[in-house]
Amino acid sequence: MSRKKPGIFSKKKGFTLVELLVTVIIIGILAGMLLLSAGASTDSAKAARIIADLRNMKAAALMYWADNGSWPVWYYNGTAYTAMPPGSPGPEKYSDLTAKGEGYWVGAMRASDDHSIAFSVADLRELDDGVKRSIEKQADKVALYGDTFSGMPYQPEMDKLEKFNAEKHDMLLWIINK
Repeated sequence: MSRKKPGIFSKKKGFTLVELLVTVIIIGILAGMLLLSAGASTDSAKAARIIADLRNMKAAALMYWADNGSWPVWYYNGTAYTAMPPGSPGPEKYSDLTAKGEGYWVGAMRASDDHSIAFSVADLRELDDGVKRSIEKQADKVALYGDTFSGMPYQPEMDKLEKFNAEKHDMLLWIINK
């Protein structure tokens, strides 16, 4: 009868510490890449939502014009949407865009120098830079213009508008009628 010597064949198989560390590092790198990708997707989705809200505000302004024969001035005053002149119908009559979005609001305005020109506007001052860059990528496709905030009611000079630039502009404009 043969006896096994203790220790010769009783080694337990397992992973070394180095193998475990390499595996954890690789998983960490992959998770980091996934989080970066998810962040970019979130920014693109929010940019698409802002552009859709601008489109809805444009449609609401066109309905206002059909009812009243003039363009509205609708802006967010910090707590709710305000219509100018006071007492005129607000956007809630024409659209469900009656609340501020996450870090932005949309409105409708007329140009300061020509009341026949109107545009929908988004105030992007509180938005993340990633969302602004995502909007900038879509600016050519949708003909989005940019400007800097000059106070309320916001009415830019239309002949000085340029393509939206994420680093330069904090207001986003989509011309309704020119």
